[in-house]
Amino acid sequence: METSAAATDSVRSARLQKVATPTGHFAVLAIDHVGSFAATVRPDDPGSMTTEDIWAAKLPLINGVGPAGGAMLIDPGFLEGTGFTRSGPLSETGLILGIEDGDYADVLTAPRFLPGWSVERAARLGVDAVKISMFFEPGGETTAAEAFVTEVVDQCRQQDMPLFAEPLALYDHSHERSEAVLEGVRLFGHLGADVLKLQFPEPAENTSEEAWTEACEEIDRLSPVPWAILSEGGDYRLFRRQLRVACRAGASGFLGGRAVWREAATGEGTLESAAARLRELNSIAVTEGVDWRSRK
Repeated sequence: METSAAATDSVRSARLQKVATPTGHFAVLAIDHVGSFAATVRPDDPGSMTTEDIWAAKLPLINGVGPAGGAMLIDPGFLEGTGFTRSGPLSETGLILGIEDGDYADVLTAPRFLPGWSVERAARLGVDAVKISMFFEPGGETTAAEAFVTEVVDQCRQQDMPLFAEPLALYDHSHERSEAVLEGVRLFGHLGADVLKLQFPEPAENTSEEAWTEACEEIDRLSPVPWAILSEGGDYRLFRRQLRVACRAGASGFLGGRAVWREAATGEGTLESAAARLRELNSIAVTEGVDWRSRK
């Protein structure tokens, strides 16, 4: 008979598999941030977008592109404010909710929940997993960030909820990027999150795939849990190459945002082309990546 702890792990693992492909890979459409979304859609005047404008712009992307992946990462405001429910082509799509106040980018502001939010509130909405991000400076003070992750892990255990944790390294020079990303794995990987959502460890100007591979293999060596890479607002073609290298080195997939949907959101591309991008990335994750269940 399962112990209570084992039963909890079983429930959490079942939920985590709901945001993965049937093969155990993460192919996630990320459309959770609010400020950066407005800045992408209306770069000249992002402040002119009302909350309702943002919701209206996100909905076609979610409905038109989301079914091409295994899950979506969305924001609580959209989920509650629109009464969004999964139906039709999205009925089998996993749902991850970003519950941190992530529209800031400094290490002086302690990581925090969106006002009024908690893992328990997210669980009541029927989501399959939650995500938090935290900025940190390698070699700097990380006590508050580590405490935030620990608090959220505790809440997730109480709700049998999987957690994606996203340490975002801040650094001064591009050559510091690789070590900064690795430091995030060292600092936050052992705190209890189920998946690490990571920046690609090499800067875009370094075109050596050999260096990319070495850095990704080091992430895989250091990480005690499955890991996936984020697109970080980059170019789609570059992200596609990065994903292939990361998956071959041990990543279990990706969470892709603007690299997938930027042109569709601005009218420079179509929903169909964005969905084709997500399908292509999905295929790379499935054929090249590591089943997250083999890491548990």
